[in-house]
Order: sequence, then C-alpha cells, then structure tokens
Amino acid sequence: MSMFEYLFTTLGGFTILLIGVSILGVFIYGPYLSVQLYWFKNKTIKKTNIDSMIVLGVVVFISGIINQIAGMIEALEVMIKTTDISPQLVMGGIIESFKTPVLCAFVLIISLIFWHFNKKKWELINL
Repeated sequence: MSMFEYLFTTLGGFTILLIGVSILGVFIYGPYLSVQLYWFKNKTIKKTNIDSMIVLGVVVFISGIINQIAGMIEALEVMIKTTDISPQLVMGGIIESFKTPVLCAFVLIISLIFWHFNKKKWELINL
C-alpha cells in the first residue's frame, strides 16, 4: 500500500468520524445556546461561543467534501484495475458520492441559522 492510498483510506474513515462528531455538536450545542440566550437570558455567554456554530458547520461541510474526494479516488483506483465497467455502475457511484456532501451542506445551513439567531439575541442582551 502506497502512502497516498494509506492517507486517503484512513482519511475517509476519519472524516466520517469528524462528520458525526460535528453533526452531534451542531444539534446539541446549537439548541443549548438558544435555550441559554432566549429562556435564561444568560449574559455570561461570549461571542466566541456563538461563533463556534459557524466553525462546527464549516468543519462538517469541509469534512463531507474531503470524504467525497477520498471516495472518488478509491472508486477511480478500482476503475483503473477493472477494465469492464458499465456506465450505469459509474453513474450510480457518482450519485452515491454526492450524498454525504449534500447532508453536510444541510447541516452547515442549520448551523448558520443557529448562529444568526443566537448572534442577534446575544447582541440584544449585551448592549
């Protein structure tokens, strides 16, 4: 196994783990911040806590793209080794490769929504 193959096969598994942890972060930390700001009007929350929602969303999105690239490289390596591949099989693989980045884009949008509303409420509380 070459260094390139090792990096991308390991990276594919690592990005799935990173995506899962970041999605959990968005869906647990986002509502937690909202509850603290809207119900308890907690003034101890800092702006960096609010901005972490953007960071989590971007980490999810970039990890999804890296996962897609790792999967496409693996698929292309299989296509190089196998000479007789049907076009339907190739198109099915391409469609499959876009599912993770689309999910990650939705999570990014959700994290941006949490960030926007929490930032506005934080600014009102801390004026």
